[in-house]
Amino acid sequence: MAMTSNISITRNELLIRKQQIELTKAGYDLLDKKRMALMQEIMRLQDEVVKLATNLEQLSANSRRLLAKAEALITESGVSAAAMGKKHDVSLDIEDSQIMGVHVPRIKPYNAQREFYDRDICIIGTSPVIDEAAESYEKNIEGIVALADGEIQLAKLMKEILRTTRRLKALEHIVIPRIKSEHAYISMSLEERERSQHFALKLAKRLIERRYALQKKHRSAHSSARK
Repeated sequence: MAMTSNISITRNELLIRKQQIELTKAGYDLLDKKRMALMQEIMRLQDEVVKLATNLEQLSANSRRLLAKAEALITESGVSAAAMGKKHDVSLDIEDSQIMGVHVPRIKPYNAQREFYDRDICIIGTSPVIDEAAESYEKNIEGIVALADGEIQLAKLMKEILRTTRRLKALEHIVIPRIKSEHAYISMSLEERERSQHFALKLAKRLIERRYALQKKHRSAHSSARK
């Protein structure tokens, strides 16, 4: 229901409402196209994230298998001793990017692979299975980083599509109906004003014609009386 108390009933206001309707509909169409594009990108990202999650699951399973193999060959204490080597700090680089006009933080691809000598594990008294297990878990780190990057992108796009959908619903159910209602109210009020003015003009014309006829009749009667 449009608030009509503050609406000016003028032709200019009617034109303004008409332009607002056209602009709002154009904005709605653009937002709808953006939503469709976001949906397509989200579906693509979902497939990618599922693949990354599946790959990480396989990497984790392989890492657990290699760890169990190492523990079986050199015992748990041997693996624990090897794990006391040089710690590997993970330092990630974040950069800003745009996907469908949405600012999304991206994690740069991370290479966690190290050479065996960088792990600070004594070569004598250890086993190659330690390196195999370490390399496998380093691949896990890369898989975790790649999956986190995909999930961040997906989360940002999901948030944006929800915001776009809310704006579309507001335009469709609130803004556009309100402007149309105001346009209809102004148009109806102008038509009523024109009908009222037209009726007043016709009434004034009849009164003038009647007065003119009475004056003419009076002059005619006065002229006849003088004769």
